[in-house]
Amino acid sequence: MMMSTLTRSAGALRFPLKVLPVGSRSYSTTSRQAMAAAAASTESPVAKMHKLYNSQITKEFNASQLYLSASIWCDQKELTGMASFTRAESCEERDHALEMVDFALKRDIPVSLEALPAPNADWTNIEALWADLLEAEKSNSQALYMLADAAQACQDHAVTTFLMPFHSEQVDAVASMKTILAKVREESQTPGLIRQLDHQLGEEAGEKKEK
Repeated sequence: MMMSTLTRSAGALRFPLKVLPVGSRSYSTTSRQAMAAAAASTESPVAKMHKLYNSQITKEFNASQLYLSASIWCDQKELTGMASFTRAESCEERDHALEMVDFALKRDIPVSLEALPAPNADWTNIEALWADLLEAEKSNSQALYMLADAAQACQDHAVTTFLMPFHSEQVDAVASMKTILAKVREESQTPGLIRQLDHQLGEEAGEKKEK
């Protein structure tokens, strides 16, 4: 720790004063926290909404990548029905992201695409895969709620209205993932039933494609 001695001209009183070096951990941590708090407190409701909007675009692309990775995994395990189902979900999530981009451009909302991390690709079993997909859908739902709250805070009724179909789809998506995961957990205990579920999901994917 650095020490410095200050001399007061009146009475020539000397006393030690501890001075933290600028690069010290205590100074650096406190300074960063203060700057982050200051930035958060000065961020306008519109700026916050724009930031969350861009984050949601990233989340939709992330979800698309995760579903595509799941599709590849299922195909490699000869679960072609599940591969088709998750491939269709991947396309749907990508479409959501592009819808958000198009809407942002119409409303002059700044769009800044972010880097996408590599999705999970190494599940231990089929149950782990569907559990992962369920958690992703739940996380996406929470992010959409936060974005909707931000839009309401700055009274952006157009964004609020635009997001409504996304909320409805998320309710359906989470319910669907829960049902599939429950079936996987039950049917994984009985040989042959997973293949039956795989066939059912393949048919469902085919019906979606025809619409």
